[in-house]
Amino acid sequence: MLSEFRRDSGALLDQLLTQSLTALIAEGLISLEELAIDGTKVRARAGHNSLAGRERLDRIETTVAERVATLKSELDHDAGADERKRQARSLRAAEERASRIMRAKQRLAEREQEKLERARRHAKEEAKKSAPSVSTSDPEVRQMRMADGATHPAWNVQVATATGFVVTIEPTDRRNDSGLAVELVAQIELRCGEAPKRLLADATAMTLDDIAGLAERCPDLQVYSPPAKRRDTITPAAERNRRSQLKHEPQAVKDWRGRMASEEGKAAYRRRKLTEHAHAKMKNRGFGRMPVHGIAKVRSVCLLHAIAHNLLHAHGLRSAAA
Repeated sequence: MLSEFRRDSGALLDQLLTQSLTALIAEGLISLEELAIDGTKVRARAGHNSLAGRERLDRIETTVAERVATLKSELDHDAGADERKRQARSLRAAEERASRIMRAKQRLAEREQEKLERARRHAKEEAKKSAPSVSTSDPEVRQMRMADGATHPAWNVQVATATGFVVTIEPTDRRNDSGLAVELVAQIELRCGEAPKRLLADATAMTLDDIAGLAERCPDLQVYSPPAKRRDTITPAAERNRRSQLKHEPQAVKDWRGRMASEEGKAAYRRRKLTEHAHAKMKNRGFGRMPVHGIAKVRSVCLLHAIAHNLLHAHGLRSAAA
């Protein structure tokens, strides 16, 4: 029953998060003056043993196909009611596994194509890396480096917080946060009816195109994200090229560079670390590892954690005020 709820209630939980945010904003507990975005890695319900490359996937696919054929043949023969029920359950389980293997092969083909594209730009780096693999337990998940330096099948969950509340949350299979901030801002506009005034995001989450695009779509939004570090030793030609690029940057990007060069801008960005409090509190409630497979179910679990966190945080604020 719980599994079916997580599978079928994604839209309901999404709506419930929006409704609860509306109530908290009306109560004055949430302000969209300043919003912080940060990603956190959450381990998937898959282990290292579930990872498979092309050869192993082919072997598993053959074995599973033979198993499905055998079970179908057994069901065709007369058997007692109890035995037929057992065989039917076994057949369903085998067919579900066959479906996962098929999705895994499709996902592996996509990752092999990604590796080929990266190899065209960075041949030496890609040659040192191992061949792509996918999880047979959860084909949508990827191997990611965790905070402790170890690698595990995991999800990169993007969390946007304001005054300690989770305003939106979105799991992804992306290893880095680059380019994901724009979609989160769009989600916040849909949930709350307005964009934040200040957006605090890590350097890896924002690209120059993101900053220019957000300024065009949300003129009142100011981005606080540190510029990438510049190399001190470059050739004169490269220095001339860099100056030319800076000169022709959009005005929104120039304004952002000026903002982040000021002490006020640096102080505002330092407040982004406060979003770690929400991550820590949710992980203390079991958010450190997903109990489900598939990004749709994972998103439902993320929404459940966000709603629970907001309810508890609101209760704490009300109690403190009383």
